[in-house]
Amino acid sequence: MGALSRLTGDPIYESVALRALRKLWSMRSSLNLVGTTLDVTTGQWIGYSSGIGAGVDSFYEYLFKAHILFGKEDFWRMFQSAYLAVQKYFRHGPWYHEADMRTGKATYWQLTSLQAFWPGLQVLVGDIAAANSSHREFFHVWQKFGVLPERYLLDHQIIHPTEKYYPLRPEFAESTFYLYQATKDPWYIEVGESIVNSLNSYTKVEGGFASIRDVNTMQLEDHQHSFFLAETCKYLYLLFDDSFLVDRNIIFTTEGHPLPVLSSWHEKLPEAYIPANWTFPKSENQRRRRESAMTLQVCPATTLSPNHGDQQIESACHIPDVRGDHRCLSDEDCGVDSTNCRKRSCSTASYCGLWLVT
Repeated sequence: MGALSRLTGDPIYESVALRALRKLWSMRSSLNLVGTTLDVTTGQWIGYSSGIGAGVDSFYEYLFKAHILFGKEDFWRMFQSAYLAVQKYFRHGPWYHEADMRTGKATYWQLTSLQAFWPGLQVLVGDIAAANSSHREFFHVWQKFGVLPERYLLDHQIIHPTEKYYPLRPEFAESTFYLYQATKDPWYIEVGESIVNSLNSYTKVEGGFASIRDVNTMQLEDHQHSFFLAETCKYLYLLFDDSFLVDRNIIFTTEGHPLPVLSSWHEKLPEAYIPANWTFPKSENQRRRRESAMTLQVCPATTLSPNHGDQQIESACHIPDVRGDHRCLSDEDCGVDSTNCRKRSCSTASYCGLWLVT
């Protein structure tokens, strides 16, 4: 909508989109988490389980992409708060489970295919290590079944009994494309080849490609979503031939459409439709410093900002241990230390910590 306003010169499209965004952000919990489904009649959340998958994925994606496109600090501050909350309450090693938006307690331990967009978003943020870690787990599940099932129960290591389909979704291919662009690691080309081979082996039919009804049996259904051409094929093509990107500064929408990143789009919005009661303070000396661990690997978890007096910088590198008492069975139970951003490991005494290796 913001791009449409820039292209037409009519501010109404961006105005109503900002109004909706402002309303959603005002409904976040005290933990800076938002739900996934709203009752459009009452304006209240339907359930309180939150995550990064269906119902909320594009919210996170557009907060940061809007900042890239339009340069507004408000978008950055919302995204930074939301990203830190995701890392604190959803992340479990390389996985992201769901949690109650009010308490942060885990609700559903499951992988959903829509979550596979997250590593691609982390590439844009600059959190490459975390993106690579999650992407490899998605690929492990892909290899296990030949494609990515819609929902996989992490706590039971089985496919969800009713959501066992694969509708040719693009998110895993999208993140593979972004990670290759960021690292130029040929391993991601191999992942892309695996995706293409699976599509040709399991989904190709006369006249196109069909969704898979059941990944256990590879039974097909007579349906090909439009996002297969708009996104899945597009990201796979760009993975192997990125000449389209040469000398272009673009950002892809959540539906895979390229938009130009133009300096002229970074102009301030007309005062007539800047939100009157925006959640964040407008005074520059009240703002939290923009740089965080997401851009500068800032450690420790909080440190004084030289530019803003007593303002502090939050570190996104901190990942708590799985257990509050820091006991562990393996290194996977240990997080990332907030003081120096180093991965903690499990000692022979079964406690997480930073151990000197000689």
